[in-house]
Amino acid sequence: MKGTVNSMTRVAIVTDSTADLPKALQQRYIIEVVPLNVIFGDDNFKDGVDITSKDFFEMLPKAKVHPRTSQPSPGDFLTVYNEVIKNYDEIISIHISSKLSGTHQSAILASQMLENAKITVVDSRTASLGLGLAVIAAAKARNAGKSHDEIVTAAKHVCDQQILMLSVETLEWLQRNGRIGKASALLGSLLNLHPVLRIEDGIITPHAKIRGKMDKVLKNLIESAGEFVPHGSAVVAAIVHGNCPERAEEIKVLLKDVYQIEEIIINDIGPVIGVHVGPGAVGVIVVPK
Repeated sequence: MKGTVNSMTRVAIVTDSTADLPKALQQRYIIEVVPLNVIFGDDNFKDGVDITSKDFFEMLPKAKVHPRTSQPSPGDFLTVYNEVIKNYDEIISIHISSKLSGTHQSAILASQMLENAKITVVDSRTASLGLGLAVIAAAKARNAGKSHDEIVTAAKHVCDQQILMLSVETLEWLQRNGRIGKASALLGSLLNLHPVLRIEDGIITPHAKIRGKMDKVLKNLIESAGEFVPHGSAVVAAIVHGNCPERAEEIKVLLKDVYQIEEIIINDIGPVIGVHVGPGAVGVIVVPK
């Protein structure tokens, strides 16, 4: 345990490792993180515990078999909840979209095993730092002394209002994980196509296809975000990248040109998300204030 919160409401905030939150923010806002699993062959690694983003992207090109992922079990959540409830009165557990992972369901099952604890499990309907921003909003509300229901509302507001756009360096990783067919991946590679995707109602949906170099794709990510959160708005933003910090910095400059940035977080894509999008992927999340 990281300690307790000096506030009017002793509410623990729990999330999972797909939130891709920097360790410093996890510690600053006192957030408990339940890791998912990354599996290389016969070796199982706890995301963010046994394997870092740096480790993952170094191991990936050497892997003989493409890595897999798995959700935490209800027992994993129960262990965390039992530990947390020693120091807190209530728990708010916020997780990756239930349409992308069974993690939310595992949390639900674990919460039902603790009949005397007040636990609210929130389906964020998003992922990566889209989830991370919702978790931080919850932690800020908790630290401000808000009630349980007000904290849940703060998290859901960020989930509802955000736009998450992403693109990948190559379609190979989406194909390997069954997100697209081999023919689509081959055609995309031959035509030098990069998909621009977004999370809509909890699932990844195609938004556009950009032909050419990634700098063109980065500009389209920002243009596309503007279709949902008008340029010129005051926003909180986040950028995630698959071992390509230079692209993240390019996106940061592009964002600052068109938005009033009140807060911005930049971090690596974690191993679990990295399995599905691969190196070179970039994502941008924008939440209007």
